[in-house]
Amino acid sequence: MFLEKFVVIFVALTLLFFLAKRYIYRYAPENTVIIALQVLSLGYYIKGLANGSSINIIIQVALILFLLIIPLVFAYLQYNNIILSRKILYYRMKYKYYKKDYDKALELIKKLIEKDGRRAIYLYMMGQCYKHKKDFINSRDSFALAIELDRRDYKAYYELGLILDETNKKEVAVNMFNNALRLNQTFYEAAEALGICYTSQAKYKEAIKVYENCIEYHPKAFELYYNIAMIQLELGDYDKAEEAFEKAAHLKPKLYSAYYNIGRINYLKGNYDKSIEFYKLSCSSTIYAAKSYYKLALVYSAKKEYEKAMSSLEYAMELNSKYIEEAKDELVFSSLRQRIEEYEQKRTNSVQKNKGKKNKEKVKNKNIVDSTETVSLEEA
Repeated sequence: MFLEKFVVIFVALTLLFFLAKRYIYRYAPENTVIIALQVLSLGYYIKGLANGSSINIIIQVALILFLLIIPLVFAYLQYNNIILSRKILYYRMKYKYYKKDYDKALELIKKLIEKDGRRAIYLYMMGQCYKHKKDFINSRDSFALAIELDRRDYKAYYELGLILDETNKKEVAVNMFNNALRLNQTFYEAAEALGICYTSQAKYKEAIKVYENCIEYHPKAFELYYNIAMIQLELGDYDKAEEAFEKAAHLKPKLYSAYYNIGRINYLKGNYDKSIEFYKLSCSSTIYAAKSYYKLALVYSAKKEYEKAMSSLEYAMELNSKYIEEAKDELVFSSLRQRIEEYEQKRTNSVQKNKGKKNKEKVKNKNIVDSTETVSLEEA
């Protein structure tokens, strides 16, 4: 028990000494209040020990609070040069940014700069706020200033690159993305943005190299393989494109666009069975279903399997009527042209029949309303 009381008094005196020293050398006026409360609490605590009287539990809690906890918190903040009001202001700014109140966030950032001077983190957040407000000029300037203050701020390089790319300054944007990757080689977003920037300039080999370097750090990123596949497809290297699409689909089994493109590649290469296999997989997609069925019909026609071709074509035409006209003009479907025209006529008749039914329903409903109104007038 004696040791415990001794430790409490020793810690309290140590904190008292630190806060007093801080007040004298760094002028921390808030310490006068903390020191006064601590001295009073220490005096009451020592008096209670001297008299041997028991202390009420509520008073004990108050003593621990004013004797140890509050002084300890202030000592920690001051030792680490953390100004509480500034921290509160910073978190208020972050909260406003999170709530997408960018005008209020900007106002709080300006207050932080007034209190604390220009810091890279403040200017980075300012750039983000301006970006969300679509004010790209102020956003660009804010990110540029953040980089001036901290040359290792890879996120600011990346954001500045995005702004420059958006304003069609591709070459400078490339430099910014490269700087971000030089500082952080694992920065996925910068690598992806750099690859897209190169692709937009038709620098396909450079884009592929960027994606391949990024795969070393992110081997499970299916988007990287997909982007490589699309570039290889553009370059006409079907084998490499197919390989990359297959890797992307392996990583993301429901990547229907990859299945569709594998089917397309194999159709162009004359591998009809593999083309059918992958077109069937892409038929499960609501986006790719119509054109996948249409492509299936093309493949089946090329294989002279006309029943399967017509069945697939009917699915395509049912999902999207534009394929009726396309099918009529497609040479591969010359053997099916009569059946396509019959389907079109049947579909037209069905549509007209449905319209007739709807019109009859409208007339019937109108007559019911009119008769109801007549009865109401007679009653009146």
